[in-house]
Amino acid sequence: MLDALKFFLFVLLLLVTILLNQHVTSKQSAELDLDLLWHIQDTKGVYVIPNQTLPSGVYTALEQSMIIGSLLEEYNDVNTSWVGQQDWIYRANLSCVASEYEYVVLTLHGVDTFADVYLGERLLGSTDNMFVRYRFDVKGQCDGSTNELRLHFRSAVSEARSKAASWSNRLPVLPECPPPVYNGQCHVNLIRKMQASFAWDWGLAAPSMGIWKPIRLEYYSSALIRDVVVTITGTADDLWLIEVMVHLEAGLTEHRVAGQLTFKIFDVPFATGTESTLTVVNTTNERGELAVGHRLSVRKDAVQLWWPNGYGRQPLYSLYVQWEDAAINSVKQPHPDTLQAETIVRIGFRTVRLSQERTDDGGQLFYFVVNDVPIFAKGSNWIPSSILPERSYDPSYVKFLLYAARDAHMNMLRVWGGGLYESNLFYRLADELGLLIWHDLMFACSMYPTEAGFLRTVRDEVRQNVRRIQHHPSVAVWATNNENEVALRQNWYGTEANFSAYYEQYVELYVRQVLPEVEANDPSRPVLLSSPSNGDHPSKDYVAANPQDPLHGDVHYYNYFLDGWNAAQYRGGRFVSEYGFQSFPAYTSWPEARSYDPLELTRLINHRQHSPLGHEPILTMIRFNLPLPASSPDAPDATYWPDLIFLSQLSQAMIVKTETEVYRARRLAHGTMGALYWQLNDVWIAPSWSSIEYGGTFKLLHVWLRQIFAPEHLVSFVNERRQLEIAAVRDTLGADDRWRIELRIHRYGTFGAVDRRTYEEVTVGPNTVVTVDRYDIYGHLAHLGLKPSDHLVLLAAYRQSSGQLVAENFVLLDKLKHVRDRTDPTVTVSVVAAVCSERSNLTSVSLEVTVRVPALFVYLQLTPENSTLKQCQFSDNGFLQFQPIRTVQLTCVDAGCRNKIQSRDITVRTVNGLLKS
Repeated sequence: MLDALKFFLFVLLLLVTILLNQHVTSKQSAELDLDLLWHIQDTKGVYVIPNQTLPSGVYTALEQSMIIGSLLEEYNDVNTSWVGQQDWIYRANLSCVASEYEYVVLTLHGVDTFADVYLGERLLGSTDNMFVRYRFDVKGQCDGSTNELRLHFRSAVSEARSKAASWSNRLPVLPECPPPVYNGQCHVNLIRKMQASFAWDWGLAAPSMGIWKPIRLEYYSSALIRDVVVTITGTADDLWLIEVMVHLEAGLTEHRVAGQLTFKIFDVPFATGTESTLTVVNTTNERGELAVGHRLSVRKDAVQLWWPNGYGRQPLYSLYVQWEDAAINSVKQPHPDTLQAETIVRIGFRTVRLSQERTDDGGQLFYFVVNDVPIFAKGSNWIPSSILPERSYDPSYVKFLLYAARDAHMNMLRVWGGGLYESNLFYRLADELGLLIWHDLMFACSMYPTEAGFLRTVRDEVRQNVRRIQHHPSVAVWATNNENEVALRQNWYGTEANFSAYYEQYVELYVRQVLPEVEANDPSRPVLLSSPSNGDHPSKDYVAANPQDPLHGDVHYYNYFLDGWNAAQYRGGRFVSEYGFQSFPAYTSWPEARSYDPLELTRLINHRQHSPLGHEPILTMIRFNLPLPASSPDAPDATYWPDLIFLSQLSQAMIVKTETEVYRARRLAHGTMGALYWQLNDVWIAPSWSSIEYGGTFKLLHVWLRQIFAPEHLVSFVNERRQLEIAAVRDTLGADDRWRIELRIHRYGTFGAVDRRTYEEVTVGPNTVVTVDRYDIYGHLAHLGLKPSDHLVLLAAYRQSSGQLVAENFVLLDKLKHVRDRTDPTVTVSVVAAVCSERSNLTSVSLEVTVRVPALFVYLQLTPENSTLKQCQFSDNGFLQFQPIRTVQLTCVDAGCRNKIQSRDITVRTVNGLLKS
């Protein structure tokens, strides 16, 4: 009777706790999220913010309480900098009963960054790494009484400054501060926090604090399954071998565990001879952790292959793992659920290999082979979806961005090393969408310390995150850092005077610490020591003489003062993992566009331009190829910024298009097998290299990427010999295809072609590039008496068998600023139909674009008055219109279907209009 009463009281108290400040996430009620009714205040008690929900950050809480304005508007990155320089306290009440449980563990999955953790008056411990999971034994305080759980946060800015002061007699950790134009904070490389939190050349300083991942109370009496590491390899006898490492936890100290692990793959039988259960009798380590390995196998014909986007489907299978304590079967237990644990991870059956075979030119290739098929990697670089970590895991926005990558025919994203280890949702979506992941560890553009405490927390960070992420079939390769090898070798930060000392620190951190942790916890994938690097090209000292060697590994290529529209400048490397160019966000994306005069907007845009080169690369590229706006930035008129933004986006799109298409066409000639432009997304409205603005608006580049990265593409450009080079590019598999390719020379200002050239029966094999022709286009024009400045080339490929259009493209034969025909095309836009779904909150508008004569790069934008509409995308934009009428679809997120888009809501710009002026 007493036992039943105790259990009843426990359940009652548990339910009260759930109703007050947590909800159940486990069907066995062994895990409770402590996510409700948190109170936040500064240490002086000036600001008190009640009733907060996790995940949370101080900036977000202050914004929601309207104590500060939005961090992302006007000059608030500077105006609110005081927030990150103060200390803050998070507090919530906690009541629990633990008498029926062997272990009650408080687990903090993500604390940003420095906090002392108290339960009641007891100091549980401290946190100092936002990427690490912390666990504390609280069983002794789960007696039914109510205790206050408090996290005393210390400013990351102050902590970094304090650590730097303690380094006064040691080798400085460089760079000590970002460039002044960043408006950033110093010494971020001394702490384990998102490196971009202290500002970057594309982002603001937001030295966040808070609880950015769940805090959970874990109740159990045997063992908990923390991670499942999965390595899948094919065998010669038509089997998939699945090596599973189950990471168990039993409290926080050494314990004896005995029980049984059970394995199952839903809807897939194991191969004959596979044992689906494993008896475990062992002792955990001093942290209460135990790794248990087991081998499973399935027949290859029982499952389907997982493929990258564009090469096939992405079937995923659920691997179920259950733990049962031996006591369940030996003695009748009143609460057997406390002796069980289970988890499910989704796996995919594929092989991924990084091939680096030697070549005749003394170099090596560098490409990914998936299921024995060489893959040309097409994609981008991913930065966190928000500068505030507590917002970076927003499911709808992460999904939007990844779908946008998939829809642009990308098959790879590089998770950049200055950001975050991403959410489980991110990797799950990458699995579902076929987006291979190149994954940096979170070290970027810096030297780093190697004192014992720093190395200890780094090992924990790498171990925990690799184990969590590793089972996803999308993950293809790890790199221990971003650009730190090349920074050391090329003396980016003044390390040359003490090169030997900085070199020793580099080797200690990445070669002796990070690399072994990655390899120990993911034996299935290659690990690169840096990006860029020479790959596995032998180097005795781990720091290559030229980490940017185009004949080895991967390269990062940026050139801001050669004409980026000129294909002849691009030579490429084996794999180009970063390249790109800046542009400005759309005029309508600036909230201030409606209230600021042009000069005020100039000041704001200048403030948000964090590149030390300023706007000059953008302006230089426009001067090379396009007419600049008539007014100047010092005295801008009302059209200056709308015109300049249009030209910047057109120039960015042309540069990335040209460079990418050269890389795709030279797949065989140069061995280039990867093109990942910088960067996919943004964290605020500011000049940057992104193709998608913060909030979801596509720049012209992202609209164009649907063609640039198309699986079947027709590439053409003027090469280094002034020849028109034409290549048929095909990434798809299957039988040979035959294309008919038409080349038409058009005069600007007229719809009809003045000359044609046709290539019949061009055989295009699967997963390859075919050079169709290289011919003297300028000699041909001279023979016809035609001037290059008056003409361009339009190309189209059709399937020979059906006449179906396969691909289209264009080639400019001279700079647009030299075009002499400046006839006004008189562009008109009409709304043909508009439909809004209240269920999906999507409005879709069919537009008809009409021109009197051909229009050059028609740029459509909504007016600023429609800024309440979100994620508005045109099906085509920045296009050449060499037909009188063209249909374009506009889709927007319109909550409640309140907006009625009309023709007057859409502005139009063309290069013709700027040439005329």
